Amino acid sequence: MGPSMKSSVTLEEPVVANGARALVSLTTTELAAALRERRVSAVEVLDAFLSRARQHNPALNAVVTWDEARARQRAREADAALARGELWGPLHGVPFTVKDTFSTEGLRTTAGHPLLAEYVPTEDATVVARLKAAGGILFGKTNLPPFAADFQTRGPLLGQANNPHALERTPGGSSGGASASVAAGFTPFEVGSDIGGSVRLPAHFCGIVSIKPTETRVSSAGHIPDMPNGPRHVRNMACSGPLARSVADLRLVLSLIEGADLRNPEVPPVAPLGAAKPRALKGLRLAWGDMLGPFRADRETRELFQRFTAAARAEGVVVEETAPPSQDFADLLEVWGLMEGGLVGAPMPAEAREAFRGQFLPYPDDLLAKAIVKGTHLDLAGMGATLSRRDGHIATLEQFLSGWDAWMVPVSMTAAIVHTPFGQAVDVDGVPGRYLEVLGGFTSLFNATGSPVVVIPLGRTSSGLPVGAQLVGRRWADGALLDVAEALLPLGGGVRWPSAFTP
Repeated sequence: MGPSMKSSVTLEEPVVANGARALVSLTTTELAAALRERRVSAVEVLDAFLSRARQHNPALNAVVTWDEARARQRAREADAALARGELWGPLHGVPFTVKDTFSTEGLRTTAGHPLLAEYVPTEDATVVARLKAAGGILFGKTNLPPFAADFQTRGPLLGQANNPHALERTPGGSSGGASASVAAGFTPFEVGSDIGGSVRLPAHFCGIVSIKPTETRVSSAGHIPDMPNGPRHVRNMACSGPLARSVADLRLVLSLIEGADLRNPEVPPVAPLGAAKPRALKGLRLAWGDMLGPFRADRETRELFQRFTAAARAEGVVVEETAPPSQDFADLLEVWGLMEGGLVGAPMPAEAREAFRGQFLPYPDDLLAKAIVKGTHLDLAGMGATLSRRDGHIATLEQFLSGWDAWMVPVSMTAAIVHTPFGQAVDVDGVPGRYLEVLGGFTSLFNATGSPVVVIPLGRTSSGLPVGAQLVGRRWADGALLDVAEALLPLGGGVRWPSAFTP
């Protein structure tokens, strides 16, 4: 949809009776409809989100760079366009933020690292350009760890982000600022990136929904840590995907950012995501498990899985606790670590490579850390052998998934953890667990296979912390997986506001 597209709807009754508080409660899809029908103006919507974000951001440190002046000008232009009968696209006038790994023309882009503290791109990342072309209005960038290299969000340049459900806890990483912003109502949607769980762990910790699309469904052009104006090394596993408060929003945003891109030629011309196809719960086939290989979720997570699957079964869902019988999850995890080390660490200049390797060397007993270090030593032949191992794992998982509508597994071993130094042991039912394994052991598996994964909330712990689940689907069946997620979401209670941030 372009600038000349006409809007035939000119309704002008107010969208809400109680103003900004209700505006920030609307989903992206609801906001887009209200704007399109002229029941609210783009200026009013932007003011509502900016006011809320400015008021509450000091507690969360989620938004780290603002583009308020340009956003306000664009909102005025959006209202004028609608008054002329012009509709820019499906997001006409909808404000949004993006993770600070995406290049933004004329707006500081740091990837959380001091080396890029003053970097201002001259071109938008493809994802950002497509959201703007659809009528979206960018007003800020969100927090992340340096070069997106942690499962928590803090660093020397941008500081620490906090979880809106409990400020002493992390919102996750690396898209932690993104998830905190959505959960607290600073923005109706976000786009993050994920090479080991970075849109899924934060959604789980903050109680919202997200999707890691099938690998290469969305262009990574203009995304860091591939350095600006340098060669592209991260061509596998890394995915960009939306975080939101409804599954309909995930579908809408993904439909706008997906598809072939000459700047990123490995993105294929896949069939568009298409409209939702509502699924009845009765007869839906759901496999599930709370333990994969060496990893097992904690007691409260397991209890929520049991409660959720019992509710699903009562609604007529065919539910079975199972896993691919021949999948060697420890080997698959090593494949992920080898690729992570080989794609991200190995191509770095010698000094930077040693610093990257040094981050993981102190933890040789952590399966992920050990494999990443090993991966930094890979040559081309070693990477080829790793990719061949990966092919076998993909085939095994795809064969298993062919018998199910989705496979439900934990996102991490625990709910959101208190802010913890990198590498320090994390408590799992009173037992110290290895940092990377606890936070990323369940998620990184599906970067290695390139599978689409949707995260939905299952419920809350006894202390009120959200717990989500990964719904894993077949490669390229992203739309069908979103249909399943939409059907299952109410069984876990849906997305709920953090108590301290309820509008």
